Amino acid sequence: MRDLLKRLETDILVADGAMGTALYGNGLESCHENYNLTNPKSVEKIHLSYINAGADIIQTNTYAAKKYQLKVYGYSNKFKEINKKAVEIARKAAGEDHFVLGTIGAIRGLRECELTLDQIVDETIAQVNVLLATNKIDGLLFETYYDLEEIQKVLKAVRPLTSLPIITNISLLEAGITQDGQKVTNSLSVLVNLGADIVGLNCHLGPYHMIKSLKQVPLFAQSYLSVYPNASLLQLTQTTNGSEYRFRRNFTYFEQSAKLLVEEGVRLIGGCCGTTPDHIRAIKKVSEGWHLLNVN
Repeated sequence: MRDLLKRLETDILVADGAMGTALYGNGLESCHENYNLTNPKSVEKIHLSYINAGADIIQTNTYAAKKYQLKVYGYSNKFKEINKKAVEIARKAAGEDHFVLGTIGAIRGLRECELTLDQIVDETIAQVNVLLATNKIDGLLFETYYDLEEIQKVLKAVRPLTSLPIITNISLLEAGITQDGQKVTNSLSVLVNLGADIVGLNCHLGPYHMIKSLKQVPLFAQSYLSVYPNASLLQLTQTTNGSEYRFRRNFTYFEQSAKLLVEEGVRLIGGCCGTTPDHIRAIKKVSEGWHLLNVN
């Protein structure tokens, strides 16, 4: 039986990298989640690329697969089908030797949202119930939560629904400080007390600023730390067609950063926007080196 928390007792686990960036690179510019239905092999190929790079954990392609978000593209009637298919694809790729997390993204963010907080919770619970009903996931990953009120209320509602591990990753606008000005330590402590098994950071910031943010965070007795940094901060790059924003592809830097994250007590490391299988491969080197050092 796969037991994510049991593995974290002894190992540094490696998660996957960006899904949206990879799909966008394949030419998809609309609803990433509907790709589960229209082109499942492409989604599976991305999952497999991360597994082959050394990921122990992959996440379902369901980040924005709530009815409210799918409605923008006219796919709200496919809500259950999209979520179920995402789990099916991920489980097939992962087999029985890798973990699959059901991914749920925030609704509130840097832009205003017309839904009330209670409506957001209802939307989230509906998605969680579909993911849990598959009986094929090993945990839930809540990610990119800028609004602490949203993730706290969501966690209170979801925790009684399952005994599976719950990961809550918040996002910061600047190192060490949340969108509403709270210290990251206080924010993560609240989530631990509400029942999150793994707490951490993802998106918006690159490795450097996440390392800086975690220097003030203690190791929690009942929860583990996770980090999914972006490949870097976006840079304006000159191209043959003019200029565009791109992530740097410095894999050695990502490997060095992973070592520093482990030193800060992080047990689960993956990647967010701009990360590729090469970034995950770099993290895996650190994970394997740590394991060899600690079993001898």
